[in-house]
Amino acid sequence: MHAGIGRGVGVTEFLHGGADVAAIALFALLTQLGDVWFLFALGSALYVAGTVLPGSSVDRRRGLFVLALVFAYVALVGAVKAVFGLPRPPGAADAPAVAWLPSVLAAVFESAATGTGPGFPSGHALGTTMVWGGTALVHDGLCDRVRFGVAGVVVAVVATSRLVLGVHYTVDVLAGVGLGLAVLWVCYRLAAGGVAPGRVLAVAVAAGAAGLVLDGSGESVAAAGAAVGAWLAWRAVADATPDRSATRRATLVGALVLIPVGGLFGALYVLGPPAPIAFAGAAVAGGGVVAAPALGDRLT
Repeated sequence: MHAGIGRGVGVTEFLHGGADVAAIALFALLTQLGDVWFLFALGSALYVAGTVLPGSSVDRRRGLFVLALVFAYVALVGAVKAVFGLPRPPGAADAPAVAWLPSVLAAVFESAATGTGPGFPSGHALGTTMVWGGTALVHDGLCDRVRFGVAGVVVAVVATSRLVLGVHYTVDVLAGVGLGLAVLWVCYRLAAGGVAPGRVLAVAVAAGAAGLVLDGSGESVAAAGAAVGAWLAWRAVADATPDRSATRRATLVGALVLIPVGGLFGALYVLGPPAPIAFAGAAVAGGGVVAAPALGDRLT
């Protein structure tokens, strides 16, 4: 209890306590900017279609750098939370009742507005800082002020959303942002400015191994499997993957490959299979994401 009070410094209690249902719903939507599914979608889009997206000139290696940051974040967060094991605020797992929402949307709202498991550091703050910050570093189609300004605003909005939703204490989100900046700096230097993404995938594999030892949850097993699959796939297709897509058609085919891959990730999340199946399935899905552009080029 005392640890929670110290981590809150009164801000979480003030923001969450004063939020009505409409505010909770709004910030449950905004927090999706830092949710795992959105970060994967962002990294995958930059990797597969970075050179054909409007206003973007992100080549595939730098796009994979951003996607590799997602793999590294997902693998790292479970291990770090397991080390500290600090609780979330009271009521973090309870969503306010919204009578006018259909039952299907009510379940989605409950998932978006609540949090379970250890609370320190904030995974959303950590992942948002790493992935949106990494996007700002490699997206040279806009000026520095715009790129880093947008990334900073998104990080601030997602961090604030975790407090308004009452699923984290203030210190949790500050620690998540600080750790995210440190890991991003290391990965960016390690990847030679984003052009050697395989090194970040190797970091993800190492973080996944740590998660298996320290945490061992289903999420950590899947994260480790996805990292291993992505790293192995990149080793297989790196030399055959050009920096830019040959045609828009090839990009479209590569993007279509992501549909079954996303379905597999979703099935693993919903079904929660035994550890060996979760690891193998996530490895196939992670490898499929990384192999998508090469498959698109080959099929066209």
